[in-house]
Amino acid sequence: MDLQFFEKILWQKKEYVSMIHIKESFLDEDSIIIEVDGVLDLGSIPVLKGVCERHLDEERKVLLDLEGVVHITREGRGFLYGLQQKVSIANLPEFVKLERKP
Repeated sequence: MDLQFFEKILWQKKEYVSMIHIKESFLDEDSIIIEVDGVLDLGSIPVLKGVCERHLDEERKVLLDLEGVVHITREGRGFLYGLQQKVSIANLPEFVKLERKP
């Protein structure tokens, strides 16, 4: 099926599909890298949150690699802001700032 046709159908129905790909790679028993590709938005946050929480609950050190992220919404930035105290974040896209303005 043609991708443009698929996108057109989705927009006509006013539906939105989040696209995120998550790859988990263990460095050792206590450390994991979570690589994220795609869009971090309201639809994909629960998926990434669940993956992160599962590893944090098992007391693993988590490195969240955002090199493949192409877009982050305001909700996605808020999620990352809250998460940065619990995990290490690598390759934060240049278009994202997590510091709060005074």
